[in-house]
Amino acid sequence: MNFIKRSITDVLLQRLTKEHIVVLTGARQTGKTTLCESILPGLLGMPFSYISFDDPDERLRFQKSAIEILESLDTPLIILDEVQKIPALFDPLKYVVDKQKKQRIKRSYILTGSSQILLIKNIKETLAGRVALFNLYPFSLSEVIGSGDTPFLTRVWEGKTITDNNLKSFNILSTETTRNAMNVRNEHQLWGGYPPIWMRKTKEDKIKWLKDYRKTYIERDVLDVGQIANIDNFIVAQKLLCARTGQIFSISEVARDLSLAVNTIKRYINLLSMSFQCYLLPPYYENVGKRFIKSPKIFFPDAGLNRVILGEAVVSSVAFYETWVFSELLKWRELQPIEPEIFFYRTSGGMEIDFLIYGNKTILPIDAKDSDKVSYADGRHLESFISTHKKTSHIGIVVYRGREIKEIRTNIWAIPDWYLFGGV
Repeated sequence: MNFIKRSITDVLLQRLTKEHIVVLTGARQTGKTTLCESILPGLLGMPFSYISFDDPDERLRFQKSAIEILESLDTPLIILDEVQKIPALFDPLKYVVDKQKKQRIKRSYILTGSSQILLIKNIKETLAGRVALFNLYPFSLSEVIGSGDTPFLTRVWEGKTITDNNLKSFNILSTETTRNAMNVRNEHQLWGGYPPIWMRKTKEDKIKWLKDYRKTYIERDVLDVGQIANIDNFIVAQKLLCARTGQIFSISEVARDLSLAVNTIKRYINLLSMSFQCYLLPPYYENVGKRFIKSPKIFFPDAGLNRVILGEAVVSSVAFYETWVFSELLKWRELQPIEPEIFFYRTSGGMEIDFLIYGNKTILPIDAKDSDKVSYADGRHLESFISTHKKTSHIGIVVYRGREIKEIRTNIWAIPDWYLFGGV
C-alpha cells in the first residue's frame, strides 16, 4: 500500500533517538496509528510491540497489572495507542521508564491519543519533563502535493527576506508543475485534509465519510466525556460556531443567540478545542496581559468537515479562505524546531492583519486574500505594521490564489498559496 509521506515523520524520528517517550495526539482519522504502526518502525529498523486501548480487554489487563506488563515488553519500540482511554496507565509508565533509565535499558515509547480531553491532563500531572509532545493534523497541502520540498514559508521565515535566488527558483517552475499544484490546492480547499477523503474518488463517497466522521466524533469523543446534558444543543452550537469561522468570538453573543448559559458555551468550546475541532486565535498586543482579556478569533480548520457541519448554511468565501490559510499555518508551525506563536492583529483605528507569526524576536505579518489578483492597496496594512515594528518585522506577505510572486510595496510580497505552503 502506498502512503502519503507525513512531514512530521523526520521530526519524530529525530526525537525518538533522544527521548524515552514521544506523545502523538490529533483528531480521529488523521493517521496516527498508520504512522506509528506501519511506517515509523520500518524507518527505525526496530522490532516493536503494539497495544491498542480501544480494546476493553487490554484496558482491563493493564488496570490489573500495568507495571508487570510494561516490564515484560522487551522490544526496543513500544506503541501504546489511544492511551487517553486508560488514565491509570501513566503512573506505572512513569515508574517503569524511570527504572529503565537507572538500569540503562533503552526503550522508546510512542503514546497516541485522538483526544486531548484526558490525555494532556494526565501527561502534565504525571510525565512532565519526560515526554516530547506532537500533534498530527490532517494532510497539509505540502503533503498531498507530495514534492517533498520545504515549503517556501519556511525559507521566508528563516531568511527574513525574499532573494533573487528565491525568485529564480519560482520562475523556472514548469507549467505542468504549476497547474498540478493549483489543482491539488483547489481539492484541498474544497475537501480538507483527512486522509480517508483522499482515498475516495466521488463527491458522494467523500460526503458520506465526512458525515459518518462527524457522527462518530459526537457519539465517542463528546458523549464519552459525559459533559453534555443535551446533545441536540451541542450540535446546534457546533453549527453556529462553525458558521462564525474566521470571526471574532464573543462568548456572550453566542450564549444569547443559543439561549444557553455562558458556562455551557465555555464547556462546548473546551470540548471542541480539546478534540481538535476548533481553535481560538488570540490577538496580538505589545502588552502581553491584553492578549488574555481581549476576544479571540474562532477557526474550524478543516474545509471538508465544515461542509457537512454547515449543510446549507452560507459562510463567506473570504472567511473560508482565511480559515484554510490558518489551518496551513498550524500544520507548518508544528514542524519548526522552535514553534512560533500565531496571532491576529487589530487596532482601534481599524487596521487589521489576518496573522502574525511571532518567534525568535521576529514578527512575520500575513494577510490572506481570496482572489487571484493582488493590488498595491492590498499591502497597505502590512506596510504600516512593518513601519512601526522595524526592529522585529522586515517583510510582509499577502497570500493569494494567483500565479505570480511580486513585490506590491517595499518589502511587501504577494505569494501564491500553492507555492507558500505547497513545497513545490
